[in-house]
This record gives sequence, structure tokens and C-alpha cells, in this order.
Amino acid sequence: MKLLLIRHGQSSNNVLTAAGHPFEGRTADPSLTDLGRVQAARLAEAFADRRLPRPQVLLCSPMVRAVQTSVAISEELDVPVELITDAYEVGGLYGGLPAAPTAVRGAGAARLREVNPRVIVPSDIGEDGWYDKGEYVEAPAQAQGRGFALFADLERRFYDDDRVIGLICHEWIIQYLLRASMSAAGARGVPDPWIAMMNTATTYLETDLPAPEPYEGAGETVIHWINRFDHLRPEELSR
Repeated sequence: MKLLLIRHGQSSNNVLTAAGHPFEGRTADPSLTDLGRVQAARLAEAFADRRLPRPQVLLCSPMVRAVQTSVAISEELDVPVELITDAYEVGGLYGGLPAAPTAVRGAGAARLREVNPRVIVPSDIGEDGWYDKGEYVEAPAQAQGRGFALFADLERRFYDDDRVIGLICHEWIIQYLLRASMSAAGARGVPDPWIAMMNTATTYLETDLPAPEPYEGAGETVIHWINRFDHLRPEELSR
């Protein structure tokens, strides 16, 4: 499997976090900022210029900021965008503070098609949304299990597939997908050390490679790069 992980562009919640008050005015399912749209466009340009491997399959979290990020990318690649519900961000979709969350369902099928007409909406996303866990905040150990299961599903689905698979998702869930590729689960699911990811940064890895010859030091999984963001100008960088 050739997997290109893509973090979404800057969202309104990212701006709050960068300002030091992540929960004051927080939105459960935020949209991209103007900068976030620029970042997505820059990434699409990198695909156009062949500076990055061009995915032939594009998967995406159902959170609005990820789907918005997919617009410019899917237009450049001329591919549909398959929504993968289990690629949502760690913690889940909830309103309010983590200590007193309120239930949020997320964008429904029609809204997601409005954001990007190229999306393929799975059966577990209805017109009333997709997040069905209610007033619930996912714990790190639970998120780790989901991330490892998602990675295993991708490996099963794209085993021995020579196409590049792009997955647009989120900084936290990428922590667990990377750890799954390395079989590096944490005792309590806490991702330590943390791997920083800029908005629209890419991470590229391959699995199921031929077994190495003795003493060559190569494994059957290769991580080519992590947190690559050279498609962005210095003034366009954000987390």
C-alpha cells in the first residue's frame, strides 16, 4: 500500500488554539479559514507540478474542514472523494467543553455533496449527519484502537495495489495511523512523542514491500517522509 496522509487546511478552531484559547468560541465541526483554502490550493498546485506523488484514490474524513480541503485536490486529480467515517478527528464530534459535551451529528449527506460534488457518501452518513455517539468525547486509548483498525482496513483493502492512496484527515488521527504503520501502540493510547503536522502537510509511507535481504536494515514498511509542507510559502504556514 502506498499511503499519502494529508492534514486538512487551517480551520477556525486552529486559529483559536494558536491564540491560546482552544475552547472559547470553539465549533464542533469548523470550516476552513481563508488561509486554509489557500493552503489546499497550494497543495493542489504541488500535485499539478508533480512535486508530490499524485493519488489515484482519494479518501477523506467526513468532517467539513477535511471535505473542504478535498475540493481543490480532487479537481486537480480529477478523481472522486470517498468519505471514510472512521477517519474523523480524535475526540469525536461534540459541542461545548470536553468535561460537559453536547451531542452533535455533523454534516448530512446533502451538505457534504454541496461542499464537494465529487464526494461519494457511504451508507452510514444520512441526511441528519453521521456521528452517532451522542454526548461523548473519545479517550486516547479508544482513538488508538480506531486508528489501528482504520490502518488495518486500509491495508486489507489496498494490499498489493500499486496506486497511491490519498487520505485527507486530521493531526491527531495521523498520530495513530503512523504508529499503526510502526506497530508502536502506547500503553494508555497517548501519542508520545507527538509528531507535529502543519496544515496540509503530507506524510508518505509504503507497506507490504518485499522482505529485506539479511543485514540490509530495510523493513517491509518504509516511511518516506513526515510533515512535508514545502508546497507552502513561509507566510502560509499554520498549525
